[in-house]
Amino acid sequence: MKRLLSLLLLAGTSLAGAASVTLTPGQTGHLGTRTVTLLRVQDSRCPINARCVRAGELKATLLVGEGRRVRLVRVQFPAVGGAWPGLGISGASDVEIGKRVPLRVTLSDTPG
Repeated sequence: MKRLLSLLLLAGTSLAGAASVTLTPGQTGHLGTRTVTLLRVQDSRCPINARCVRAGELKATLLVGEGRRVRLVRVQFPAVGGAWPGLGISGASDVEIGKRVPLRVTLSDTPG
C-alpha cells in the first residue's frame, strides 16, 4: 500500500499544470479557482504495519465553492466510476497501528 501511494504521489508531481492541496479534516484550501473544505474522512485502508485481506478505501466529504456556487462532494480513493470530474484524492498520509496522527489528504484537480 505504501508503494502504491508513493507511486501515485510521484505520478501526480509529474503532471504539468496539476493543482493540489493537502488538508486535514476541518481545513480549507484553494485548488485552482475552487475553495475546498475537507469536512469528513472515512478511512478503511489497511495500516502499513498490518496484513489485511483487502486494501480498503479512503472516502472524503468536501464542500467545494467556485464563484457563487457551493457543492457538497463525495470522493473516494481509489476512485470509482462516476467520480466527480476535475477533483479527487491523489494521496493521503499512511495509517499505522498504534499511532494516532491527524490524517492528511491530498486533493488534486487531476486525480490519479
